[in-house]
Amino acid sequence: MEHMRTRNWLSIGLAALIGLISGCGSTPPASQASAAATPAAAAAPSQSPWPFAPSGPRLAARDPALDRWKRAAAERIHEKNRDLLFEGRPHHLLQAVIVVEVAVDKSGNVTRSRVLRSPGIASLNNTALRTLKTASPLPAPPATLVAKGPLVYWETWLFNNDSRFQLRTLAMPQE
Repeated sequence: MEHMRTRNWLSIGLAALIGLISGCGSTPPASQASAAATPAAAAAPSQSPWPFAPSGPRLAARDPALDRWKRAAAERIHEKNRDLLFEGRPHHLLQAVIVVEVAVDKSGNVTRSRVLRSPGIASLNNTALRTLKTASPLPAPPATLVAKGPLVYWETWLFNNDSRFQLRTLAMPQE
């Protein structure tokens, strides 16, 4: 009797797993489900040749002005903190990767900064924030980037094992 119960549970579990795998990706999100119900949507060709194309929000197009400004800002941070930089490619095993959110006014003054991602090494968090403060003011951003208020952007500090850093914006690809 016990053997039969175990076999039934295994059969049910296997059937559920097969159903889950075979149905994976076949149910459209709610936003697409209503569109698929209309005849015009059903007749329209698929936009993506991939069966499991992402259905979520698309990333915004890169802004060349922002990319150029971020590079100039990173160069300023490197310039003002040369004694804390490491040379060459970042090693594939870094001590820390720290992401900082930075707000900059129209003159390039850093008005706010905070660590968004960190392995929790307080001394490296402080180094990232201190090097940003040392470099302030950063180059003034283009007027289009601060038309609606301060420019808020993210920069990543890559720390090697001797606690020296490079900014991801300027770093070469890792080894």
